Amino acid sequence: MTKVKSEHKSFLFGSDVDFDSKQLAVVLKLGIYGAINNPIDITSSELGRYLGVSQQTAARYLVELEKNHLIERTRTSRGQAVQITKLGRELLENLSIMITKALYSQTRSATIYGELESGLGEGAWYISQEEYSSQFEEVLGFVPYPGTLNLRILNIDDLKKIAQIRQSEPYIIHGFEKKGRYFGDVMCYKARFIDGTVGAIIIPSRTHHNKDILEAIAPICLREKLAENPNIPLKDGVHIKIEVLLQ
Repeated sequence: MTKVKSEHKSFLFGSDVDFDSKQLAVVLKLGIYGAINNPIDITSSELGRYLGVSQQTAARYLVELEKNHLIERTRTSRGQAVQITKLGRELLENLSIMITKALYSQTRSATIYGELESGLGEGAWYISQEEYSSQFEEVLGFVPYPGTLNLRILNIDDLKKIAQIRQSEPYIIHGFEKKGRYFGDVMCYKARFIDGTVGAIIIPSRTHHNKDILEAIAPICLREKLAENPNIPLKDGVHIKIEVLLQ
């Protein structure tokens, strides 16, 4: 009876590309050496030494990765240059998300403090677009008040929490094209404010804000709702506490 060789393979998180753990290790190693942003000159012998395998095995890995569209190779005077493709980058990003979930699976929320500051007023116009607002209602359960509450994050620990939030699974508001202008996707994370008001923080794929700025939305005006006196809206500089709810 012929013995069938068993190959244990996994799927590229949500993709139909088939790869094994050894290929994943090679992509990760190439990423560490800088092949995500630029092509790197590397021979099969060098890669083999880095991985602890023979030159022939390393060469085979590269052929398989190229076949799976995870890397691109070009000829150079030194031999070859290797760069990770968009698909390969997505593989590493999804791996990072899964590792974060494994490490923080018991952390279902993150409490963040931010300093209130005024924006440019663009948020109100964007979220008021019917194509966005209808999705907000369907996905988050409310139509946002026309305006965002902008919070500047000052604490390094809270900035780390934002990085953790960005790697958790978001609610997605899909982009659209309107009158020749493209409106990008928006990642949303449900949130709760100190008075119990439920809203969300949003991270647009296209934004002028730095990563230390959080934009929050809610079905009501947060500057008024969170103020001690609703007739006197909160002013810039006030510190606000938000509990971001993770999926």
